Order: sequence, then structure tokens, then C-alpha cells
Amino acid sequence: MKITIIGAGSVGTHLAKYLSGEHMDIFIVDINANKLMSLNAEYNLMTIVGDGTVFSTLRQAEVENCDLFVAVTDVAERNIVACGIAKSMGARMTLARVDRYDYLEAANQEVINRIGVDHTIFPEFLIAQGIIESLQHSWSRDWYEFNKGQLIMTGLRLAADAPIAGKRLRDLAEYHETFHIAVIRRQFVTLIPNGNHQLMPDDIIYVTTSTDKLKDVAQLTGNHPFDIKRVVIAGSGKITEMTVAHAPKNFNFTIIENDVERARELVRVCHGVDVINGEASEFEVLEEADIAKADAFVALGNTSEGNILSCLNARDFGVKKTIAEVERQQFFNMAESFHIGTLLNKQMLFANAVFQLLIDEGSSQSKRLALPDAEVVKLDIKAGAKVTTATVKELRIPEEITFAGYIRDNRTELVTGKTHLQAGDQVLVVCLQGSLQKAKNLFK
Repeated sequence: MKITIIGAGSVGTHLAKYLSGEHMDIFIVDINANKLMSLNAEYNLMTIVGDGTVFSTLRQAEVENCDLFVAVTDVAERNIVACGIAKSMGARMTLARVDRYDYLEAANQEVINRIGVDHTIFPEFLIAQGIIESLQHSWSRDWYEFNKGQLIMTGLRLAADAPIAGKRLRDLAEYHETFHIAVIRRQFVTLIPNGNHQLMPDDIIYVTTSTDKLKDVAQLTGNHPFDIKRVVIAGSGKITEMTVAHAPKNFNFTIIENDVERARELVRVCHGVDVINGEASEFEVLEEADIAKADAFVALGNTSEGNILSCLNARDFGVKKTIAEVERQQFFNMAESFHIGTLLNKQMLFANAVFQLLIDEGSSQSKRLALPDAEVVKLDIKAGAKVTTATVKELRIPEEITFAGYIRDNRTELVTGKTHLQAGDQVLVVCLQGSLQKAKNLFK
């Protein structure tokens, strides 16, 4: 598969790095040669210095033969123009990064589709959606749904007093119909566990289960669901506005904003929301926001470290649920060690959204877990595939891969060692980064 990426900013660079490990032919174009230097030296891709809206540059990037053209510069209009030109030159599928919600509205989508833009992604809106989803699932760090919510994957921290803490996975056979532990994140290392792995307090585990078993999973892992109503948000950018605008009406929001003029503007545009002018890292400001009575705190400031600090301050006031935007991935480990709840990263969410388009061009779904080094993909089983030749236990699946669940005749089931997969099944595959091709080979 050939992919052309226009724009080597943080989003484009992360996408190029992510896809370069998936055995694809990738061109990345930017007018700034300095942004391309490290990519050219360290990753398996081609870099081109030039303007993504110029015909000669696009021809150099072999756009007429590319399967996916992605324009991710900071200017939405430039991305749309680039996609239109690329489509007219022969690009099979085009995707533009946009910076306003109105680009996503159905009537406007029809217009830009006619221009030559097949798909649009608004990264900040992805974060807003992630915040709302996290607020709706108070005890979970991450939440993914498959087959219209029949199969759930949730990430959570294992409590010290959890009934399953200290046990090895092979000793949890009595729960094989309740949940499947697909990933363990321990001391900044991501593991695909087997029966010999022992569950330890403070492990972050990713579990697949069904909706009717969620209460059991919460109890067994020592987590306690609670209702979230009062939410304090630190930061006032596009993400905050979209979160408030699209969240269910049962949430009551308070926004903390340091800039006086911006605070006044928020009062006008965010109806029914309390706005406090001040610095969210200051205890006095948090007290004014009545943080001690808040159920959740969301940090959307300009820096990753500032958001982590704000969440720690909120925790000192007794806030149970904390959510932080962490743009610099090197701060993920720090946030984990401080027990910050949900972590949201724009680059990772964008890469996941693009990856969803690439898995059978939308006929299947994929999810990139909100942690380093792991991904989840739903793959279809074709007739004669290797995975149908024996039970899961007998297949000797590579240790960096696990099957967490499957869908058959529109019913979802968890995968056990005794499961015998069939042609037509859709399987939820969890693997360490870089192992997806190995997983796909099992489905041939």
C-alpha cells in the first residue's frame, strides 16, 4: 500500500512513524527540510521537501499511484485543496485534517466530497469525544466498544484489595466466561500475558468483556463505579467548547481560564456553564471552583506537565476521576506513575482514526490503545485461514499476540484456549506494536 502524507508537524510525523512499521510505502512532504531530517534517517519512508499543493511536488510523491493521501498541515483549507488536487491526479482515497466542527456536518461533508476529499478528521474533536466517553464510564481509564457495544474492552488499574490481585492467569479459569485479560501494563512495560503471568496491584490491565458482566469485572478488579455530575475543566480551547457542547445535559461544567478576555468570551459561548478566571495550578483558584465537590477534573492546558500537575492538585482535593491531555508521549510514563486516570493524546487518536480506514477500508474496525506499544484490530476470517485449523490453544499463537474476543452470527463471545474459530468469524486481535503483520498472516 502506498501512502502520501502532507505535513510533518506533530500529527503527520506521528502518523508516518506509526505506519512505517506496517510494511507500507510512505512518502511524507513538508516545506520545512529540518522537520524531515530525523524521519529520513530513522524510519523506512521517503521524504520530499516541497509544497503539498504544487503539482510537481505531488508528482514527485507519486500521488497518481497512492492508495491513501493524507493532508495534515495546520491549515484546513490548504489540506482540502491538496486533497482535491491529489484526487484529480489519481489518488484512490483522500483524507484532510480540519480545524472546525462544521466541516464534519453532513451537508458540508457533501460539498467537500465533491471537491475531492473523501474523509475529514478533526483531532481536537476526537479528544472531546474521548473526554465525554471517559466521563460516562467513571471507573475506567479507557473504553472501546465493538459490535455495537456487545463486546467491551476497558482499561483499568488493579486495586491492591482486588479479589484477583496476586493470582496467575491460569488460576482464573472460573472467570473465563466473565472477562479476558488481553494486556498488562506494568512499570511502563506493555505485556501480552499468558497463563503464567501473575496479576499485581497497580497493574493497568485491558480487559474484554460483555456489557452484562461489567459489574463483575469492576468488583473483581477492585474498582467502584460512581456517577459523575460535576466536572471542572482547566483550559478553554476548542476541545473545551466541543466537550461542553456535545456532552449529555446531566453534566454540570465549571471552566477555569487564566485569560480575562477569553473567560468573558466563554461566558457568552458556553451557556449555563460557570467560568472562573484564574490559574488552575493554584489551590485558591481550585477552591473557588469548589473542586472538593467535583466528581471529575479535566486538564486541557497548553503543556503536558502542567496538565499532570493540575490533576495531582485536583486529586489532593479528593476528586476521584482525572483526565489529562498529554501531547508529549514521553510524559505518559510520568502520568501513569502518578495514577492520573485517562490520558488523551491527539497524535495517537488521529493515527488510530487513519488506521481504521486502512483495515479493509472500513469493513473492519481497529482501535489503537491509549498506551504505548499496543494496538487492537478486528479481523475477518476467510475460508481456509490458519486460525481455523485447530483450537486457539493448539495454534501456538506468537507470544506478542492474543485473541480477546470474536463475533459469530452477530453474537459476541470471549476467546478461550478451547475456542475453535471458523470462517466468517470476526476476531478481536490484540498485539504489541509491530506485530500486526504476524497477526494478519494467521488469517490468510
